[in-house]
Amino acid sequence: MEPHQTAAGFHTTSWTLVDGARADRAGLERLLRQYWGPIYAAIRRQGFGAHDASDLTQEFMTQVVIGRDLASKADPSRGRFRSYLKQSLRNFLIDRSRGKRRAEGDRPAHLSAADGDRGAPQPAAPQAGPDPFDREWAAAVIEVTLQRLEESCNEDDLHAHWAAFRINVVGPTLRKTRPLSMDELAVRIGAADAMQASNMLQTVKRRFKRMLREVVAETVADQGEIEQELTLLRMSLGS
Repeated sequence: MEPHQTAAGFHTTSWTLVDGARADRAGLERLLRQYWGPIYAAIRRQGFGAHDASDLTQEFMTQVVIGRDLASKADPSRGRFRSYLKQSLRNFLIDRSRGKRRAEGDRPAHLSAADGDRGAPQPAAPQAGPDPFDREWAAAVIEVTLQRLEESCNEDDLHAHWAAFRINVVGPTLRKTRPLSMDELAVRIGAADAMQASNMLQTVKRRFKRMLREVVAETVADQGEIEQELTLLRMSLGS
């Protein structure tokens, strides 16, 4: 696994996936792949460089997720697995920082801190802004939803509908492209007029909202948490 494996490299979490990690090695590897991106992003947020953050991510995966068998200890009744993992990561970084300070205190007097820390990961000041862990999770949820939406539109022969959504919603949101006017969109997708283009676009928007809710529902143990997760998703994406 590499640090660039963020939202594009993993699927949304469900407790079924956590159960799979408890059952066999393949399930555990799927869980590790899913959370590599969010964990790496969270560590980078603390100011570590790319190489050091990659090493620390691997260390956390090996020592904590695998070594302490987090999947087996996770309990759906106590909240989201994502929250449990985030707290475990915080504890790991705190313990590591404390251990480093203790080691520095035991150095011979003639060695400076700079001498002893050569090659050791050094964090800078933590960056401000949205939690990168939650942002990576939110990006994964959106990506999975869009994949399912495109497949659904293709299966229902709504190719032009999907094109309208991709041009006027996905592009402007994810790639900062310019949305087209309804007249321009109608010409682009072969609709009869602006009204038809607008109706086609609204059809896919409604389908997207329904599918987004379905994807989020797969990530929670209690269906009553869906609205909370949708709110967190919007906050994480700054929308």
